[in-house]
Amino acid sequence: MSTPRVYFADLAAYNNGHLRGVWVDFYEGIEPDDVQFAIDALLKDSEGEEWRIDAYEGFAEVKSSDLEKLCQVAALIHEHGEEPIKGYFAYFGDDAEIDEFPDYYIGCYKSEAAFCEEHLQIAEAAEKIQVFDSATLDQYINWEAIANDAFISLYHAHKEGYEQIHVYTI
Repeated sequence: MSTPRVYFADLAAYNNGHLRGVWVDFYEGIEPDDVQFAIDALLKDSEGEEWRIDAYEGFAEVKSSDLEKLCQVAALIHEHGEEPIKGYFAYFGDDAEIDEFPDYYIGCYKSEAAFCEEHLQIAEAAEKIQVFDSATLDQYINWEAIANDAFISLYHAHKEGYEQIHVYTI
């Protein structure tokens, strides 16, 4: 996993036809004051005090100039990876509450049907009844149909890649 980072540009230099800026790595545990220190160092020899963000890398497509929010997003990325965070903001929007992410994120699964099969744990219940074993039970349950219904109103999936989805409650 790469460290999320942001390119902060000196706006006065840009307005004078020069490109001047600094990449700031949002390492684990970074605080807004640490980021502000890097920006202040950039602007130390500047003709102005304004800055802007020109680029983001590894930030789950979150765009913000709020240093507190960027630090919070970076902390989530370090804890869960970029794709789960990207899926959360893609579905819930850029104004989604960052501290509510753990309330909505369930985990990563092979498919929607695999999530339903594991989450509903029907196979375990059937084994306790001792009518079917789990291999036989799969012949009678259409996990794809259950997943289709569940993901219409109860869950949201963000596809990361082949046989890899991130699941959220809605």
